[in-house]
Amino acid sequence: MRALLRRREIALWALCFIAVSFLLVATAFTSDDPDSALYAALSARLAEGPPARWIAPEWWGEWDSEGLFREHPAGVFLLPAMLGAMGVPGVQAAYIVGIGAGLASVVLIALLGARVTGSPADGRLLLVLLQLMPLAFIFRIRANHEYPMLVCLLVAILGADAVRRSWRWIWLMPLALGAAVLVKAAFVAIPLLAIGWWAIANPTRVAGSIWRPIGGLAVSAAAIIVMAFAYEWLYVEVAGESFWGGYWARQMAPLTIGASPASETSMLYRLGFYALRMLWHPAPWSFALIAAWWVGRGGWSELSPSARRGLVFCLGFAASSVLLLVPASRFAERYIFSANYALAAAGILAAAYGWPAFRAAFDRLDRRVPALPALCWTLLMLMRLVIGPFLPRISS
Repeated sequence: MRALLRRREIALWALCFIAVSFLLVATAFTSDDPDSALYAALSARLAEGPPARWIAPEWWGEWDSEGLFREHPAGVFLLPAMLGAMGVPGVQAAYIVGIGAGLASVVLIALLGARVTGSPADGRLLLVLLQLMPLAFIFRIRANHEYPMLVCLLVAILGADAVRRSWRWIWLMPLALGAAVLVKAAFVAIPLLAIGWWAIANPTRVAGSIWRPIGGLAVSAAAIIVMAFAYEWLYVEVAGESFWGGYWARQMAPLTIGASPASETSMLYRLGFYALRMLWHPAPWSFALIAAWWVGRGGWSELSPSARRGLVFCLGFAASSVLLLVPASRFAERYIFSANYALAAAGILAAAYGWPAFRAAFDRLDRRVPALPALCWTLLMLMRLVIGPFLPRISS
């Protein structure tokens, strides 16, 4: 049985990552995505100053704004600022961290997929085909929060599995969720939702009580509270003002959640907004998932218990993410980023098990092309640099 990734493939992928990083620097790459451009610019400014002030970035005139930047905590800036302080051009450092987080996300999803089905071949399928969807093209080279948050979510899931095996892994889930809070604060709700579904479905069928991941969540909650107070104390020491007070005023206070007659119409609109993007962003794998259900290929009874549990996780997590987000007055396609990756993974495996010829064709290609996942990643990165700005998107 072929391994998920062989040592030579890992080494080659690492070399390709370094080569693409050098290319980003050599071409002075900047994204046409306004958010990414903003975060890259702020990371570059932080890298020019002392590390003690990295916790309190400012707008520095970006978006015609001044004063403290309190849209999110400083987590997304820290690694780019570290690279910048080491001599990497600050703006490109943010994009290098972004592609690194994207690569880590794909590998972690493939690892989890292989564990669920018990087949490294399924993991290799995910390694390649998760790169071939509109969502991956749109977010291929970004400097924003989505891939770091997805990494936090996936590591937290690994922590939920690990703590089910042994209490010595109790630290992993609080570490991942604490990092998620540092990256995007209130959006830690999405990883928490994923952990809840994973703990209930237990797709990898890990022996051990469900109370162990619940205990991990309790420890995580305590760690997050302590970290939030410590972050506030450090922020006030540096900036002289409250971070959480400014964050609440900027992000949470304007948010409305309700079920008035007027908001019900808005909720229906937001439901359609998310549903349309759940079809387009993971395509063609979203359509493969629908087709597999429609024609009855790979029927429920024919799936292994672990595969059924994995499907329950993917569909349950995606649906509950939308239900969590629809009542809120603020909405954006990036909010369902992690949910769309779950749907894509389910669709890829549905296609593989529902259409054996499709699976056989991929396996032949994988055998004939050395280091196919790394080669695909590298070629797509190069393509993104050329055609990425022209990829069609759904207008809001």
